[in-house]
Amino acid sequence: MHPLCTKPKYSSSNCQKMKGYLNHGNKCTKKAQGGCKICKRLWTLLRFHAQQCKKTSCLVPQCTAIRERIKQLQKQQQAMDDRRRQEMNRHYRGGGGTEPRNK
Repeated sequence: MHPLCTKPKYSSSNCQKMKGYLNHGNKCTKKAQGGCKICKRLWTLLRFHAQQCKKTSCLVPQCTAIRERIKQLQKQQQAMDDRRRQEMNRHYRGGGGTEPRNK
């Protein structure tokens, strides 16, 4: 039974597929980095879930860890954007370090 199942004999085809993906993910030796398509699909599904999830203690495997990683990457991207913006502002305000050429 996957973490979200509350009924042991749940018959949804999506539920059965998710159970299969989670079982595969636990047993696969190749993993997503090794090129396993099923593992890549599983991590994509987990990432999509984590991007939407607002629960503080979610039962979906790796949800909290994936959300933390997403937040970390967003902070890094914001810092890079801020540095780029500062550099562009400095350049446009005349502090870009370019010296006038003598003719």
